[in-house]
Amino acid sequence: MKLMNQREIERLKGRVKELEDELKSRNNVSTLPTPPPSTAASPPTNLDPMEEHKGHQKQWEGVWTKGSQAHQTQLHGPSSSFYFLTRLRAQIGSTLQLPYLDCHLQPNTASRFFASPASSPMNNSEEEVILRDGHMISEDLSRAQEDYFLGLFWQSHHCTIPILDELDFRKHYESLWAGVSSSNGRPRKRSALVDIILALCMQYGTAFISRSETDKTFEVGVDSNDSSIAGRGFYRRCQTLLAYNSETPSIMTLQCQIFSAIYLRDASFLNMAHSTLAVATRTAHTLGLHQEPTNHISRAEMELRRRLWWVTYALESKACMALGRPWLAQISHINCALPADDQDLARLSGPNFPSSIANVTWLSYHLHYVRLILAARAVHTAFEQKCSKTLSANGGKIFYDDAQSLETLAGFLSQCLQCMWSWAQNVPDTLKTERKGGGKSMSTDRSALEVDLIAPQWLQRQRLLLELLYHNLVMNLYRPFVCFSKPPSSSTPLADDNAISCLNHAIAITNIILQTLTGTDILNGWHEAYQFQWNATLSMIGFMFAYPVCPPTFSARKTINSAIAVFEIFRNNFAVAASAANVTRDLAGKADLFIDRFRGGSTSAPQSQEISVPAVSSLPALHNGFSMSLDNETLTDPEDAMMTNLNPFSGTLGLDFHVDPSSGFKWPLTESNGMADIWPPFVNE
Repeated sequence: MKLMNQREIERLKGRVKELEDELKSRNNVSTLPTPPPSTAASPPTNLDPMEEHKGHQKQWEGVWTKGSQAHQTQLHGPSSSFYFLTRLRAQIGSTLQLPYLDCHLQPNTASRFFASPASSPMNNSEEEVILRDGHMISEDLSRAQEDYFLGLFWQSHHCTIPILDELDFRKHYESLWAGVSSSNGRPRKRSALVDIILALCMQYGTAFISRSETDKTFEVGVDSNDSSIAGRGFYRRCQTLLAYNSETPSIMTLQCQIFSAIYLRDASFLNMAHSTLAVATRTAHTLGLHQEPTNHISRAEMELRRRLWWVTYALESKACMALGRPWLAQISHINCALPADDQDLARLSGPNFPSSIANVTWLSYHLHYVRLILAARAVHTAFEQKCSKTLSANGGKIFYDDAQSLETLAGFLSQCLQCMWSWAQNVPDTLKTERKGGGKSMSTDRSALEVDLIAPQWLQRQRLLLELLYHNLVMNLYRPFVCFSKPPSSSTPLADDNAISCLNHAIAITNIILQTLTGTDILNGWHEAYQFQWNATLSMIGFMFAYPVCPPTFSARKTINSAIAVFEIFRNNFAVAASAANVTRDLAGKADLFIDRFRGGSTSAPQSQEISVPAVSSLPALHNGFSMSLDNETLTDPEDAMMTNLNPFSGTLGLDFHVDPSSGFKWPLTESNGMADIWPPFVNE
């Protein structure tokens, strides 16, 4: 027994030693030097989002406005007409000592009398939105009445917003009347898409009915019978039906949202239209339309998806530029190719349109419309970035108080706009309205139109709308340089040249619309044409107050009379034009008074200016590589690749960049030393 105990003791001692050795070994491992952490895995030292996103840079601030129905002020950016109106109001108040409110500078629109198209007029309880069992009550039309209004759609909005397959829509419409007899008076089945198209067509079609001069609202008033909000019962019902499927949107949902935004825009509800486009953009993202379609669907469906995306993108971009607000759709997230416009596809998408026209189809307008919006957005983005950098560099000093910054920005914008001129050169001749006397379309040479009355009306309208949009976008980009005041003894020939260019495009818009209205029916009842004219009128009035003594001022005053003539024609279609005519007459009278006082030396205008005549004409030389080629399969980012080589769309849009200096009434640029300093290259977003 004693021997066994001794053996157990020895075994335990051995086990203890093993454990001690193991513990010692572990301690030695733990004391090994720790390797330094990998630098590749280390987090960045600067996680400041304001630094990463350049939020520290100063921005060109907009203006806060308050509409007649608004209790909260609203922000409008420097590119908006509201911003220009605010500057114009300040100029009128300071030069003529008049307490001029913003509302007196604007015509009476439906949005000033109605909170929305679905509401009753302000302080009017006669008309209320009625809900019964959750359904909107709306006056139904007979089959014949609906057929009439829908017939207007194919020659009007379908040609400019090609987001429907005509055959599919007709089948859908017929299915709504299945089992409904014309004799029993029963309405068709409900459809949000049919309702919003009917609303659009009623808004457009009722404008053909001349307003009675005995109507108490004929002068300036907007009531519930005005064409701008005609069809609003169908608009209301469309919105109610859309709300039921908000969580599960479809292609039809997006189509309804796009047409709803157009209806709201033409009815003057710009904030509602912009918000609707934001929802439409998110719907398009949800449906994956910003991505290239898969190959397992038919070509017609693939191209329809592309058109849906690019219509959404273009309308949202145009609204953001018009209101001076940030983009929602970012092109860096898009790989959807631009839509096609070949003859075979055109026959599939719109079989009722002729296909024998040389070089273009009814879909070609949409392709060049999208390219124009892309070009304008690239210029807008680059100019906005340049303004931000300039403000950051000069301590936030506003450009109108800094002649050097003003000239730098003016030269920068002039060079950016070369892509717009090149777009105009590359539009097919078949999509341009010819000019008399050797004049050029898409120019500001003020030549008369040579309207091709043999061409189908949808093509004539496409030609005019494309050119009017081009002039409107370029005019808006130039308009910040209509300067109502400058530092004393400053010379700003580049800014002055941009101001005259703004005026020239406003005159071009007015001349085109007036000749079209007096000689054809192409633009009758077209609400956006009125909006183009009002925007141009603001530019001309502003130019007169900014430059009371210079040769172009006489042309501006003469063309304002033409603008009034345009409003007088449109007043037969919608009330806002009658109000616009009155407002324009009043503003023109104020401008005449200001000019008379200025010439007589009795005005208190702060540094109102006379444009100096430059001695030598020169145009900036283009950088090398300023060219494009068509590649309809991919699309690079014109905002992310912002033009160190002056080419925002290299390899994507099929444009060849050449400067088009032809502008018969544009003041030539002066030569300057250090031109490279005045025109720096574009900057990356």
